[in-house]
Amino acid sequence: MLVARLFDQIAHQVETLRGLSPRAEVPLNFLDEQEMTTLLRRLYVERSPETQLLPYTALGLLPAVPISVNVHRTAGMYVPEQGQLYVATGRQESSADDQTLLAHAYAHALQDQHFDLDAMDARATTTDATLAIQALVEGDATLLAALYRYEDQTTADWEHLTELISQAEQPGYGEELDRAVAWARLQRFPYREGRRFADALFQAGGWEIINYAYTDPPRSTEQVLHPQRYLEERDRPADVVVPDLSTVLGEDWSALLRDTLGEFVIGLYLDETLPEEMAWQAADGWGGDTFVVWEREDGHRVLVWRTVWDSTAEAAEFERAIVALIPQRYLPVRPVDPPARLTGQWWETDAGALYVCRVARYVTLARAPDINALANIVEVLP
Repeated sequence: MLVARLFDQIAHQVETLRGLSPRAEVPLNFLDEQEMTTLLRRLYVERSPETQLLPYTALGLLPAVPISVNVHRTAGMYVPEQGQLYVATGRQESSADDQTLLAHAYAHALQDQHFDLDAMDARATTTDATLAIQALVEGDATLLAALYRYEDQTTADWEHLTELISQAEQPGYGEELDRAVAWARLQRFPYREGRRFADALFQAGGWEIINYAYTDPPRSTEQVLHPQRYLEERDRPADVVVPDLSTVLGEDWSALLRDTLGEFVIGLYLDETLPEEMAWQAADGWGGDTFVVWEREDGHRVLVWRTVWDSTAEAAEFERAIVALIPQRYLPVRPVDPPARLTGQWWETDAGALYVCRVARYVTLARAPDINALANIVEVLP
């Protein structure tokens, strides 16, 4: 079979370039395009896209709309959950793009055999940590795909390459969501920013340091966005306390989410409303965060997002950005005086109430259905 012989050639080149040999035979499955589409649609649905999107929709970064999984065309896909590599057949000839996608897929197979990708995923328990792990894995494989495709890295078309691979590996979730700029940037983050991170590691110590990174992976998108904070300073995320709100909210409320969103999501959130430079400067200096969402039986939600910054100046910059964002993002919005004995800045909107407060290096954003509920929450926050 022509495609099988071609794949063998690609696999040999990938092994040579990456400096890794398979520890066992990689199970290959050849599927026609309809079979590949059916397989990938099932996989994407099984990965619970609603759960993956919840932090972003709860924050308001993405619209909360029904999801319709759409599969993009791909030449090959490695599935870590199964330890299987699937190759599409039935094409008249294999293009350079198809061969690049097969090289990328085989790189994932080698990663899995050497570093156990499922175990890597299991180590990431927050949105921020998950994005960081994905950036290492996809950045490594995307860098390898570039080395496979381009003899001279200075001529590499990085935009085309990252778009090609992210489109092949990521599903569409419906027209409205797929139009969202923030969603496109989230989907491309592991490939675009991940490749830059992997390249920084490669320049610092070749494949050896990238291999080591799987034993001590980046803990945050901050480390991915600023590789020196992984390679040199090792700026680890700080734990941020948000207390249990059950005693304040009562029996009608249940905890929906406790997460860490990280620098990249903060930057995207600010960038949706504020000038780009202002948004990303305000996100830089992140030290840690905890994002908590509670939901009432009638669907109303409470949100508490407590962040810590590297300095009081960085915290003040983020506070200014959030305060500038609120009148533009929540319309109509009316400033109100703080309730008795409470500080911070308060607003009312048609949908509820908002609170922003900075104490030294900590900045808190909270949202509730009304001022009274918000005041009860703020009283128990650190």
